[in-house]
Amino acid sequence: MAGYYRITRNIEASIIEYLTALLVAQWTDISVEKSYTRIYDISLPSVCIRVGTTTHEKAEIGADSTTRTPQVLIDIFATDDGMKLDIKDFIIEKIKGGCDYYEYEVTNGAFSNQTLNGRIRVIDIDDTPLNLNIDKERLDDHDRYRHLLTLSISLGRVET
Repeated sequence: MAGYYRITRNIEASIIEYLTALLVAQWTDISVEKSYTRIYDISLPSVCIRVGTTTHEKAEIGADSTTRTPQVLIDIFATDDGMKLDIKDFIIEKIKGGCDYYEYEVTNGAFSNQTLNGRIRVIDIDDTPLNLNIDKERLDDHDRYRHLLTLSISLGRVET
C-alpha cells in the first residue's frame, strides 16, 4: 500500500537525499540519518538531519492560510575537531543555496516515487559548536566532536 509524506517529512527527506549524495562523494564511510537515537548505534563520522521548531504565520488577516518557516537541525558527529570543522564548512557551502524540494510516495517503507515540487530556500544558518562542559575523554565517542547547524528555511509558498 502506498502512502505519501506530508510537508515536514518531505523537507527532511529532500535535504537528507541532497546532502547524502554530496557527503558520500566527499568522505569515506559517512552516514546521514534522520533518527537522532540511531546515530549512537553507527560509526563516525555521521550527520543527523531533522526538522525542529516550525512557525506558521498568518499569510493575511482573517484567513486561515499560513506561511511555514521550519527550523532544520543538522547535527555533525566527527572523530576529531578538524573533521568536524571540515564537514560543517562543506555542508554550509552546499546548503546555503538551498536544494530541490520533492514530494515522496512510499510503498512498503521505501520510496516508490518522488516528484519535484519547488525549492527549499535557506533563509538563515546558525553555526554552533557544542560544548558540553565535560572533559572530552569522559564523553561518549559520538559526543566528543559535535557541531550543530540550525537552518531557517522556506518553501516560498502559502499553505491553505
